[in-house]
Amino acid sequence: MVRGVLLTKDEAICLILKLSKNGEVSSPTKLNKLLARLNLFFIPIDIRFSLNKFGSFSADLSNLQDNNYFGVVPYEYMGKSVNKFMLKAEGRALFAQTIKPKIDKILKPEEFEELKETIQHLSSLRAAEISDNEHKKLLVDIDDRFKLAQKINSTFVELSEIYQKINTIQENTIAEIGLKALIEYCYHLIKYLKEKRFKHLQEEEYDFDAHMFDYYFLENISQIIPFLSEQVSSQEKDAIKINKFYQYFVNSVREEYPFSIDNKHLKELITC
Repeated sequence: MVRGVLLTKDEAICLILKLSKNGEVSSPTKLNKLLARLNLFFIPIDIRFSLNKFGSFSADLSNLQDNNYFGVVPYEYMGKSVNKFMLKAEGRALFAQTIKPKIDKILKPEEFEELKETIQHLSSLRAAEISDNEHKKLLVDIDDRFKLAQKINSTFVELSEIYQKINTIQENTIAEIGLKALIEYCYHLIKYLKEKRFKHLQEEEYDFDAHMFDYYFLENISQIIPFLSEQVSSQEKDAIKINKFYQYFVNSVREEYPFSIDNKHLKELITC
């Protein structure tokens, strides 16, 4: 399988604005949180996220300027000047002509409706509420370190059991080949997370050097394990979902994240 679906920064922002209430988002912080949520729908976007005490943060979004697709509109809130973001006509056209066709390659209609409902709901909340929701889901808080350790261990064990069955999968179709590639990639990724990225779990401070994709990848791998287990034994392979999951894990990160196909030393991480 080859790399394919990836939303640019402008495309991802237009997607969020199109799905948000009234086609607008009231602050850069809220926009940041809503864009980060796309990861939990397995939508790869060309935006890098790091970790701070408020959860996901992207420096790519710090200085957004008004452009052809969306407007950056200053307004006063509680005595302070804040920027809100509003979708323009060209942004709506970009959604219809470019973004939606990309999304249709990886999301089924019912999955897109779930995404739409989620973004509409979250866009009506305060940024802090969205952040709290993300923290609970991803277990990034220090108080959740024990739960996080349990999650990484159980996910690794379950995926290891699936990986042991990989040679029972035939390679007669693209979907079967893709399923094997997805399982193998996820196995080595979860092994890397367990042995390298989450070695700090006993520490009592935030790891500000952590990458938010450590948490996104752990959560998303844990979510697809039932699907992978079912697909190994199923005669009918779900090509759309297999492609969606594979595209997400492969496309979401670039060379700045060690476990990336753009990393020249990836093979060393897999064999260690």
